[in-house]
Order: sequence, then structure tokens, then C-alpha cells
Amino acid sequence: MSGGVCYGYVLRSDLAFTYLREGGATASLDVRVAATAQPDGTDPLLEWLPRPDHPFHAQLFDAGDGDYDVWIGGMGTYHVVPGDPAVTVPAEAEPVRREERLWGIPAALCFTRRGDLPLHAAAIEIGDRAVLLAAPGRFGKTTLAAAFLARGHRVLSEDLACLRPGVEGDPVIIPGPAVLRVRRDVYERLGSIAGTRPVADDPERVHLALDDHLRGSGDPVPVAGLVLLRQSAPEVRLEPVEATELLADLWTVSFNLPTDQDRVRCFAGIVDLADAVPTWTLDRPLSYETLPEVLDRVEAVVG
Repeated sequence: MSGGVCYGYVLRSDLAFTYLREGGATASLDVRVAATAQPDGTDPLLEWLPRPDHPFHAQLFDAGDGDYDVWIGGMGTYHVVPGDPAVTVPAEAEPVRREERLWGIPAALCFTRRGDLPLHAAAIEIGDRAVLLAAPGRFGKTTLAAAFLARGHRVLSEDLACLRPGVEGDPVIIPGPAVLRVRRDVYERLGSIAGTRPVADDPERVHLALDDHLRGSGDPVPVAGLVLLRQSAPEVRLEPVEATELLADLWTVSFNLPTDQDRVRCFAGIVDLADAVPTWTLDRPLSYETLPEVLDRVEAVVG
């Protein structure tokens, strides 16, 4: 049995995992393995279509009784039972990438059901508080997370953040998988990132597991603030912004699940988050030369 932790779940499984943390969870997630096939004969509830810069294709199907089937191209089908919670993963998939996909849509379905908010964001720990770096794909979240790691800050999530209302409404982040999937050009430019080891690679990305001593526990971390990444700009600008101005942007980077109840809960979570923590927008040139200045600015406002 695994016993490692991710997104607030203790893993119960006979499978081996690469990206788990220690401690910090009481709920359990059962992960089983079985041969799977793409659901046939029904229209998907949601579909994520591949793009030239992001060849990811997935479909979400209603499996009845509040359960879901998630078909992912190149992987197979994940059967998700959020109420238990439990996930059956495809036997035919390569183990490391299969685990990475487990911690995407299937995990979000589970922790959304328990009342947490999924957000497309990297999260890093500065001091003893978390800073969210929220943006769609290809905005440099993982590159920033890798640069913060190189400065000695713990990476709590690299792409999908799990947020939970804390005591008296103060939100916390529940640490996710200890992984960085860095673009190959970034990896070649930054060189070997201390505290990580390559566990897989493909033409676009190098998949890095964080070393055990850098993972920390899965205990919740208070959220100090949220930084919304913008498109590239000629100079670095980190500016405070009223939360109400960001609601549309935050809705864009939220994980919009198919039921009206889920959407209402998600929107309420976004409003609560924006109301509870300071928010900034970050415009910067997408260049390696400005990375130190970006890190300095974020560290300064959090401090």
C-alpha cells in the first residue's frame, strides 16, 4: 500500500508512485488499475481539444450515480468515483505519465466534490505562506516555479492548485504532486535544477520529480496572495489590483466542471478567494534575463 500524500489524500494502492509527499492528510483515495477503453456511444460532458502548442486531448463522460469516466489521449480511461473517493487508472498506460494525469482532471473531480476549489495555478511557499501564480497554459507558470525552487522556495503545485477555505475564511492551499514539467528549452537554458531528478521526457518537456528533502509534508499552507500572470510586456510590472476586477480572469483559470451545482460552488469559491487575499497582476518580458527581477518583486510584496 502506498501511504504517500497528495492533495490532502493518503493514497491506498498497490501501485508505485513518483510524486507523493509525506503526512498531512486524513482522508484516503483508493487507486486501482484495470484495462480500459474509450467510452462509446455518448456525447462527452466536456472536451479538451489539442492545440499546436499543447497536444492534450481529453473527454469527460457521465458514468452515472455521480461518477465519471475521463478519457485521455495516449493514456486510456480513468474511472472516477468522487464520493468514495476512488480512481481506476488504465493498465496500459506508462506509469509516470499515468500518475501525472491522475493528478489532473481525475483528482480535481474528487477534491471538488469534497468542497475544495481547483485553480490553474502554480504555488510556491515563501516563508510559511503560499503565493499562487495563476494563468492558462503557456504563460510561464512552471518556469517561474522552477526559478523559485532554485532560490530555495518549496513548490506546492506546478499547474493545478487545490484551495480550501480555512479558519474564519482564510484560504489555504493543499499541496499537490511534487513534480515540475519544464519545457525542454527552459531546462536546457537553466541547466540541471538542483533538488530535482528527471523521471521522463518527451520532445516538448522534461518531467522532473522533486527530491524527497524538498517536498515537505502535505499539510495545508496559508495563502499570502494571488498573482495573475498576464501576456508579455516590455518591462516587469507587478501591480496591486482590486479583486472585483479579476473575477472574470479567475473564472477563466478555474476548473469549470459540468454540473450547475459545481459551477455555483466554483464561482463562490473564486469570490471568497478574491475577497480574502491580496491580488496582483504581473506583466513581464518572457525572457530569462528578467527572471531575477520578477522573483525579487514577488518576494518583496509577500514579505
